[in-house]
Amino acid sequence: MLRPLAIAILLALPISARPQNPNPQSLAGTHSIGDAIHVQDSATAAARSAPHIEARSLTPTAAQPTEQPIHIIYVHGINQVGPNDSSLLRAGICRYIGECTVAKLERIYAAGPFAVNAPPPTFTYLDHRIWNTSEEWSASAPFIDRYQISGGSHTPILLDELNWWPIVYPLKCKALIAPDAHLTGPAKEQIAICNAKPGGTQPDLDHPGRFLQYQWITDPEASALLHLHRHATFLNRSLKNSLMDWGIGDAVLALGPIQQLLTAGIRELLTQSLQSAGVDLATAHPQDAGPEFFFITHSLGSYLSLAALDADWLGPTHAAALPQFTISAGQKSAADYLSAHTAGFYFLANQVELLELARISVSDQAAATAPCPVSLPSSGSETPPAPSPPSSNAPATSPAELPASTAISHWQCQRQIYLERRSAAHGPNLLAPQIISWSDPDDLLSWNVPRIDPVRVVNLLVHNSAFKIPPFLVWPTGAHANYAKNPRVLRVIFEPTSGS
Repeated sequence: MLRPLAIAILLALPISARPQNPNPQSLAGTHSIGDAIHVQDSATAAARSAPHIEARSLTPTAAQPTEQPIHIIYVHGINQVGPNDSSLLRAGICRYIGECTVAKLERIYAAGPFAVNAPPPTFTYLDHRIWNTSEEWSASAPFIDRYQISGGSHTPILLDELNWWPIVYPLKCKALIAPDAHLTGPAKEQIAICNAKPGGTQPDLDHPGRFLQYQWITDPEASALLHLHRHATFLNRSLKNSLMDWGIGDAVLALGPIQQLLTAGIRELLTQSLQSAGVDLATAHPQDAGPEFFFITHSLGSYLSLAALDADWLGPTHAAALPQFTISAGQKSAADYLSAHTAGFYFLANQVELLELARISVSDQAAATAPCPVSLPSSGSETPPAPSPPSSNAPATSPAELPASTAISHWQCQRQIYLERRSAAHGPNLLAPQIISWSDPDDLLSWNVPRIDPVRVVNLLVHNSAFKIPPFLVWPTGAHANYAKNPRVLRVIFEPTSGS
C-alpha cells in the first residue's frame, strides 16, 4: 500500500517552471568571437577598398593590414571517446556565422617526449607498469585535428581540436574498467572502447608509428570480462561505468602526477599550433603583434588549459621524477605568447571551483597581490621588453605554495601587458581578457568559475536538452554533454554583440 501511495504523492507535487532567462550575470561589456570576425572582416574590406599602393612598395606596412584567420582552440573534457568532439561547435559556426565549408586540414601529434620511439614514463599503478613499451606510449600521444572553416565572405576560421584523451585511456582501461567488471558487471560499451572494437589496433598510415586506435584490453581478456555475471542493477551499473570510471576517473588523474603528462602534452600541441600559424617562437616575444586566439573548453578541459598556459604552475613539482616532462624553453615561449594573444575563454561547464580544493595552501598575500613580473617599455617605444632571467639562487616554488589567484592568472597577466603594449597602435580593437562560463543546474559535474581579479568572469545558467522526468530527474550525462548544441550557448559565442 505504501508504494502506490508514495507514487501518488510524488505525482501530485507541483512542477516548477524553468525561467526563460536564468542568467544571473549580465553580458554587458563582453565580446564574442563574432565580434572578432566582424573586426577582421572590416579591416580586410578597408584594405581591399584602399587606393592601390605603388608597385615598388612591396613591404607591408601598418596601412596595409593582411588578412589573418580567427584561431579557435577547442579542448575536450572528461568522458571523451575518440576524436571529433568539436563537431557540434563546427556546426554552430556554420549556423551563427554563415560559414559552412569545413575542411579537415591535418592531424598533428605531440612531439618532444611524446615522439615516436620515445621511452615511456616509468609510472606504475599498484606496482604494475602502465606503459611497458615505446609502442604503447606512442599510442597514448595526444594530437590536434585541425579544421578550416570558410565561406560567407568572412575571414577564415582555424579550429584546432586538442585531443588529450589518449594519455588516460590505458589507465582507465587497465585500472578501472577491467577490475570493475568483477564488482558491478561488464560494461559493454567501455570494454569495446578499450578493446578497440570494431577493427582492433589500427595504425595511422599517414603517420608511421602512430595509431588510430589501440587495444588496451586484449581479445581473450575482453571475452572473459564480457562473460562475467552482472551484480549491479542496470541503471547503477551504467552510471558507475560511464560517470565514475570513464568520467570522474579523468578528474582524479588530473590531480596527481599524471597532470604533468597532460599539461606537457597540451603545451606541446599549443607550441605546434603556434608554429603552424606562422609564429617563430625562437624570435617571437609575447608582446609582438600577431593573431588573436580564443579557447572553447568543455568540462575538465578548462582546468587543464589554464594549467597548461601557466608557465610556472606544476613545473617543479615532479621535476626530479620526470625531467623530460618539465616545461621546456620552447613550451614556455609558447605559453607566454599564447597567453598574451588569447582574448578570452568560453567554458562549457568546468570543475575549476572543485578541483582547486586539491591545491588549498597557506595564504601568501604578497604573492597574491604581486604585479605582473614583466616591465613595460617607455611610452612610444617599439622595442618589446626583455623578460627577466630567472635567478639561479631562487628556490623552486611548488604549486602548493602558490595562491590560486596567482596559479591560474598567468594568462591574464600576459594579456594585460600585451594590451598596454599594443593599445596605442590598435586602440579599442584589442579585446580585454574574459571568461564566460555556462553551467546547467542539473549538471552534476559543473561549478561556477571563482572570482579571478582582474579577469572579467561571467557565470551563466543554462538548461541543456536531456532526458527528463519532471520534476524528479534530468539525466546527468545529457545535462553535462549537450552544451555545444545549446542555441543559447552558441549565440553568445558566435553572434556579434550589440555594440559591435
